[in-house]
Amino acid sequence: MDAALVSGWEALCQLLSPAFTRPTFVTFVHIATGWVLCRSRPTVTNLVCTVGSSLLGHVARHWTVYEKFFYRAAWSLPELSRLLLVRVVVPLIDRCAVAERIDLDIDDTTCGRCGKHVAWAGYFKDASASNTLKTVVHWAHNWVIGCVALRDRRWPKWVIGLPVWFALYRKRPDCDKSHPFLTRQQIAARMIRDTRDALPGRTIGIAADGQYATGEVVAAASSIQSNLVSRLRSDAAIYALPPKRKRFKRGRRKKRGRRLPTPRQLAKRRKSGWRTVTVLVYGKRVRRRVLPCTCLWYHVSKDQPIKLLIVRDPAGKQKDDYLFCTDPAVSDEQIIERFAARWPIEECIRDGKQTGGLEQVQGWCRRTVERQAPFALVVQTLVKSWYLLHGAGALSAQPRGAKACGWLREKDHPSYLDMLATLRRVLWTYRIKCNSTLVGRVRRLLEPLRFTLCAAA
Repeated sequence: MDAALVSGWEALCQLLSPAFTRPTFVTFVHIATGWVLCRSRPTVTNLVCTVGSSLLGHVARHWTVYEKFFYRAAWSLPELSRLLLVRVVVPLIDRCAVAERIDLDIDDTTCGRCGKHVAWAGYFKDASASNTLKTVVHWAHNWVIGCVALRDRRWPKWVIGLPVWFALYRKRPDCDKSHPFLTRQQIAARMIRDTRDALPGRTIGIAADGQYATGEVVAAASSIQSNLVSRLRSDAAIYALPPKRKRFKRGRRKKRGRRLPTPRQLAKRRKSGWRTVTVLVYGKRVRRRVLPCTCLWYHVSKDQPIKLLIVRDPAGKQKDDYLFCTDPAVSDEQIIERFAARWPIEECIRDGKQTGGLEQVQGWCRRTVERQAPFALVVQTLVKSWYLLHGAGALSAQPRGAKACGWLREKDHPSYLDMLATLRRVLWTYRIKCNSTLVGRVRRLLEPLRFTLCAAA
């Protein structure tokens, strides 16, 4: 069983082989597997110590080869992202997902760094530490991330996030002719177009936070015949649809109708038109009062009609929310559920920082900065894909400690730590068993195992 599970992990890595040369692919497999097994900061030195003298049937290479993988080896992060989407995520959706639509969520995060000589680092607002009373600014990198949301048939209430696109936001002084300045919204628009280029025949839905509700993102979603679900400003200037042109009337046709009250004013004044819906939000079925309105948000979507949806908690525990969709034909329930399903990208960022080493990489030169931090999220997508395809069905591989591996039946869904623990157990069991008959290899294996256990303490 362990050999079959390990083969599943190797097969997933093999799907990404076209992004590398043959020698570099072996290095990639070693680094990705070492990243999974490493219990300390994922520096290259720690990864080399975790890999040991051999891993998955391949003899370990000199430590400088692993150093050069990030700053010199011939591979491209955009090409790796495209292969991750096309060869790993899309087949996973076809096999395990409830729906075949590709739901792409976009957000950005800061990753704190140390040192003034780190390439493209700057002072950015830390949204997770800031609140209405204080604003926290720290020396960091700012990453824009595109994540595919998936609902597995075994856990239909749980939305799984699979990071696939990664782009480093650079401030204007850090840009040049070879890399022109792009805002976060323009980077998000490029991710949307890249998704369509990679998947020309698939239905794609876009969801993003309110800061991405801009003309560039809306135009990109419209250009690929997709729709965007996001949050609307409570004081946004919205207009009625333009009136029908009278017959034989001369002059230019009106692009917009009369100015409507702001969404906040509509929520206060409108007494009729509300209805109650039951939606799946954050894994629970809840009731919400909704007020839909088809209008124009001319500042963002120009003359393209949008569907404004005012969402109210009947219990009054939460403030009114103002959502919109660029396709007025989308149902009210689907808009709420799609926006709530954007939360897994926050979980991916949290898991990447707390468990995957996204904020603990040590590289400082330009090419290393562009490649090393996103590698933590690439590994996260591979781990989740392996678990959904192979690990979840193997009870013997689940972490021991609960009653006869019954831990999964007592939980709504497995966490990323559960998935990571399962893969680590499979890989370590295989490494020990396959070398158990050779005393010399076992002795050499004890050194990386001892290092991993000490690092975990």
